[in-house]
Amino acid sequence: MNAVRRILDDSLYRNTIIMLTASVLSNGFNYLYQLIMGRLLTPVQYGELLALLSLFYMFSVAFTTINTSVTKFVNVYGIRGEFGVVRSLIVESTKRLFLTGALVVLLVAMISPEVSKFLNIDNPWYLIVLFASVPFGLVLPVYQGALRGLQRFGALGLSTSSWSLFKLVFSVLLVIAGHGVIGGVGGVFLAHVMAFALTLWLIADILKLDERAKVPLREILHYSGGAFIALFAYTTLWNMDMIIVKHYLSPSEAGLYSSISVLGKIALFAPGAIGMVIFPEASKIHERGENPIKILIKGLLLAGVIAGGVVVVYALFPGTILSIVYGGKYFDASPYLWRYALAMMFLAMVSVILNYSLSIRNFRIGVALIASLLVEIVVLISKFHSTISNIITALIVVGVVTFITSLLSLISRGRDDD
Repeated sequence: MNAVRRILDDSLYRNTIIMLTASVLSNGFNYLYQLIMGRLLTPVQYGELLALLSLFYMFSVAFTTINTSVTKFVNVYGIRGEFGVVRSLIVESTKRLFLTGALVVLLVAMISPEVSKFLNIDNPWYLIVLFASVPFGLVLPVYQGALRGLQRFGALGLSTSSWSLFKLVFSVLLVIAGHGVIGGVGGVFLAHVMAFALTLWLIADILKLDERAKVPLREILHYSGGAFIALFAYTTLWNMDMIIVKHYLSPSEAGLYSSISVLGKIALFAPGAIGMVIFPEASKIHERGENPIKILIKGLLLAGVIAGGVVVVYALFPGTILSIVYGGKYFDASPYLWRYALAMMFLAMVSVILNYSLSIRNFRIGVALIASLLVEIVVLISKFHSTISNIITALIVVGVVTFITSLLSLISRGRDDD
């Protein structure tokens, strides 16, 4: 009992448990979505859906940048008790980002035929329906970032897990109704709309405040620029492989690789709650002028244990897991599953370093991630894309290199501070 009490008294562990619970629910719904889509769609359709989602997730780095930036500044001004700034930041961001999102949808509609052609997808409407989510997707992270910055992790967990549940329910219903890939991406759009409405309700108390204040736009934009570079490089690192696979491998091989990717990324997403909690915790300590390095060490240990456990399970029971999840359709993926998860384990720990770095305004992490991305694109993926085995080996190398360069970016920052 004393050990449990000590864990609950530690804000990092307590909030991590809350967000880990939400993350388990969210990831569970996400993986049910992936797995049910894998069963309901043909391998070719499934490969198309995964390629579209990978492209969307690469674009959605904008969502993550917004979430991160809002979290940082809401955290700072919340600590100071300046809630008028918090309210104004939310209201102004909502207006500007929703309009920006509408313009993005128009642009995507114009270029969708060419993008679809590159991905070997016949119907450009798949892309248009998916990217119709962008206006809501740009505003939703403002609300979630506010909850995260104020450390309202219960409400944040409800918001994030509800999005995944809405996506699962709407997509399954649409695909069962016979809409195929359009149903899979249509569910993503409807999930954004519903989660947007729910999260707006969760922050209603902040929006009802009478306080008004000037938003520090220049400071926010400066921070957002550095955060965007780092987050774009990181997000591209774990999505680039699906784009390469869909372009270079046959449709059947792309479908097989999709099954590996869906299960293997559990090692990446399972520890995701740790980074979400580390950011505001480390930021709060940093703003007080103290060193939050202990938060980073705890986070890396937790991420390594969780992701490493996934790798071990896949190494011991790959065939059993694939059979349970997909039936016999993707049994040939067995030899690759644990290797893919190993690559994702390193990237999961990079996520912890990334969140920590951005919380203390260490933008050198962006340089490290850009360098790793160049290794993935120029040296590895562009050279070794002929087989599934070659691509996964390249990903493992990229994961190790990225982890090392990310740590070095922190060490070099520490030396300069000394």
